[in-house]
Amino acid sequence: MLFKFISERVSTAIPKHFRQLLLPLNLGRTIKFSSLTASSNWVHDNQLFRRHPRLRVLEEQCTTFHHFKQALSYIIVSGLHRNPFVMSRVLYLSLFEMEGDIKRKSEFGVQIFNQFERPNIFSWNTVIRYLAACNDSQNSVTALNFYLNMVRQEVFPDNYTFPFLLQACGAISDLGLVKQIHSHVLKLQHGCNLFVQNSLLGAYLICGSSVDAWLLFDEMLEKDVVSWTTLISGLVEQFNYREALQVFREMIDGNCQTRPTVATMISAVSACGNLGSLDHTKCFHTLLEKAGWLELDVAIANSLINAYAKSGSMKCSTKVFDDIHDSKRDVYSWTAVISGYAMHGEGVDALNMFSQMEQVHGLIPDAITFIATLSACVHSGQVEEGLRIFKHMNTKYGIEPNLKHYGCIVDLLGRAGMLKRAYSIVQKMPQEPNLAILGSLLNACRLHNNVELGETILKKIELVTERSGGAPVLLSNMYAKENQWSKVSHIRVEMRGVMQEKPPGRSWIQVKVAVHEFVAADKSHPQAMELDMVLQGLESLTKM
Repeated sequence: MLFKFISERVSTAIPKHFRQLLLPLNLGRTIKFSSLTASSNWVHDNQLFRRHPRLRVLEEQCTTFHHFKQALSYIIVSGLHRNPFVMSRVLYLSLFEMEGDIKRKSEFGVQIFNQFERPNIFSWNTVIRYLAACNDSQNSVTALNFYLNMVRQEVFPDNYTFPFLLQACGAISDLGLVKQIHSHVLKLQHGCNLFVQNSLLGAYLICGSSVDAWLLFDEMLEKDVVSWTTLISGLVEQFNYREALQVFREMIDGNCQTRPTVATMISAVSACGNLGSLDHTKCFHTLLEKAGWLELDVAIANSLINAYAKSGSMKCSTKVFDDIHDSKRDVYSWTAVISGYAMHGEGVDALNMFSQMEQVHGLIPDAITFIATLSACVHSGQVEEGLRIFKHMNTKYGIEPNLKHYGCIVDLLGRAGMLKRAYSIVQKMPQEPNLAILGSLLNACRLHNNVELGETILKKIELVTERSGGAPVLLSNMYAKENQWSKVSHIRVEMRGVMQEKPPGRSWIQVKVAVHEFVAADKSHPQAMELDMVLQGLESLTKM
């Protein structure tokens, strides 16, 4: 009867600016209010919900747009749309609780927000938070525009606004914007809030500025476990593994009262693995065992499996895997050991583990597992098996391949010399191929000396991306191999001033108990002069 009443009066009772939110709407269907589930405590105790019991549907049953719009029509007709609390809940639920794709929810949520006469800070934060969480450049820019409009309307941000904004800046990796927001934080006197400081620390590290991150970290009067973990994980992401381990040592030192969490330990183990030092990894393993971390959370054991594989010891990696109780092993445990075998070129062992994972233990692989398994096929040259697994991803497991899966299969076919088939897959991809996929195929053309297809791929690279990386160099080398020196010269001339600076190459070597790091063109190593003399001696020997 409620929605029959609404349908008879919808044209006169609902304000014009709200009508677009309710169309199209099938008002003939009703919600069974008598079948409400048990309310949460806050809903049950709220005086507004007691006066309007039908509002409970908004909190308890609205998971689809159809039911949500029906509840919204009641809110508008009853005049509850003038209540800031009710409309704030409507906005939050439309963005975070409704089923549907991101674009539709964003558009509907923004429509609701635009009907607010004077949105409060909670409403502004809700929209900014959702847009930032979408983690794409378009929505991140929209989130920043909402912030500017909020300030123009003299609604001042609070401690929750800035972390959401910084998340948006991280999605577009804009260091300049992070610094501007930092200035707003200081000007509006939120610079001493630990929540905001931790968000700033993470944003600086995401944008690649470890210098700014260190300056902020050193200025922080108070540091909690989030501060330490953010710095450690950020340094790992910036390839500063030794520095990350040094921060971890400082954290667990007796003078620091902060205790690490599971996330902290996983980041530190990751630093050991990426450093490639087996001794460091074994020492950390001993620490984890003595402190009982391995029994606490299987995620730590999984990270240790990965660290041993990267440190060159699959024997230790599989032992950690075997020590995990069958009931605690999850998909990530199997994925870590499969990835380790793939990394070491042991494709048969990787595929055996993949088979056991489902057939013996009943675990369903996820998208990341398939990346590891396809990578194992690439490194071991198992073309037919790789194609079969790639096909079963969708047909058997219902997983849509993403760019990384397509990259694996293109690399697999390219290495096997099946260039036309690889290029056919690139052309049929539902997404635009990225530089990694096209570069892999171009490299395969170089290996198999297919200059014609190489020229086609280079043109495609120039169309789909502004940065061509080293693609022109690969084609130039192919021309040189064919003695087409005029084309080599033409490419080299075009490349001058166009090639963008890339991060320098890094390598690590362990000598006894010390790990030495080498960066391209870096002369800061204490034994740099001695190493140069050794290299010169080796060059003179080769010329004799």
